[in-house]
Amino acid sequence: MDSNKQQLPSEPLRLRQDSNTLQASPDAPSSEKQQDDSQPPPPPNGGLVAWLQVAGAWMIMFNVLGLLNSYGQFQNIYETDLLRDKSTSTIAWIGSAQFLICYLVCIFTGPLLDTGHLHLLLGIGTVVTVFGLMMVSLCSSYYQFFLAQTIVTGIGFGLIFLPASSVVSQWFSTRTPLAIGISVSGSSIGAIIYPIMLQRLSEQIGFPWTVRIMGFMVLGTMLFTAAVMRVRVGKNPQKRKVVDLRHFKDKFYLIACLSFFVNFLGLYVFYYYISLYATEVAGTDQSLADYLLAILNAGSFLGRLIPNWLAGRYGLMNVQIIFGVISGALAFALLGIKTTGGVVAFAVVYGFVSAPYVSLPIPIVTSLSPDKSVWATRLGMSFAVIGLGALIGSPVAGAILGNSNNRNWTGLIIWCGVMFFTSTAILTTLRTMKVGFNLFVKA
Repeated sequence: MDSNKQQLPSEPLRLRQDSNTLQASPDAPSSEKQQDDSQPPPPPNGGLVAWLQVAGAWMIMFNVLGLLNSYGQFQNIYETDLLRDKSTSTIAWIGSAQFLICYLVCIFTGPLLDTGHLHLLLGIGTVVTVFGLMMVSLCSSYYQFFLAQTIVTGIGFGLIFLPASSVVSQWFSTRTPLAIGISVSGSSIGAIIYPIMLQRLSEQIGFPWTVRIMGFMVLGTMLFTAAVMRVRVGKNPQKRKVVDLRHFKDKFYLIACLSFFVNFLGLYVFYYYISLYATEVAGTDQSLADYLLAILNAGSFLGRLIPNWLAGRYGLMNVQIIFGVISGALAFALLGIKTTGGVVAFAVVYGFVSAPYVSLPIPIVTSLSPDKSVWATRLGMSFAVIGLGALIGSPVAGAILGNSNNRNWTGLIIWCGVMFFTSTAILTTLRTMKVGFNLFVKA
């Protein structure tokens, strides 16, 4: 059911109502408060073509977030071999800045996607991504890795990432959270396969050829994506601003972006440092520690699906807030985990409970944006805010952690826990502003 064509209720929404009917912010730009005659018909909410969009988006997430979430394995290789003369925090900038570049590029791809240029973005993005990975295989110094992996590959990721987030939303209504959860689950599989490839193949054929094989995998899977994905909104010749600051006048949208920014200050810290924590604090054998990132990402697979399914029934922000509280509590629980078994269990559970912070922001942003013609633009701007949080978070955590002679694991863990609770408090404020203090309202 397309809620944009029905009268919005004047009283708080109850659990039986669909989350897509949430009231638009009164501060939203006027272009979003009115629908024009060019709006597409209601989405099919299923069917072969719609689910093919999910499959195509799944492949994009497999490659983009799969590789971004695998940086912890790159970090290990760089620290122990290729860049062992650099500090932990310095090396972390390669991965965190790659997140920022990817999400910043989404600012520019949003308006392009809103005007229908899907395959242009997929084609150029695939070429740039594969080229960047091939260049990474030839690098030997820090600045070369930063240019190839952070800048070039980050730009390629940014060109193909936003279509995965936006196009799926165009084809579903009541099933949007579940469809996005399924597509984002590709990141979990990619973040299992790519770290294991790096760990195992690097020992057998070396780091350069391992990265080249990854590049060929990206090329093959993206050919499938380009063949099946399509937009429902036709090309619109209307020019759009790359950065339309009017959207930040919508206080609901602004507060949501602030919540996501704060969360990403802490979200990926354990992705980068869990293996190091296992070896230094829990005394875990290095051969097992190398698989902890893959184990964490395996836990996130169901965390992309189950919370999104629950969100479709009980409300996007309701589910996000619950999992935010659990994630913050779990982060602090790591202070008492000092054994290998405990760290492995932590990795699995943390992967599950923190996963909604990757899959739920997309439907939350679109639910706050009643005008479908600017969904990609709004998502791109929100991703830029998220990318800034990802840029700052892990290096700050690395600086808190310190060098090998004076580790501050307590400070790092507290940093993560505080970021989760602060983000959840901000999102709770947004929910209260929208629907009040009633706990049984779907929001």
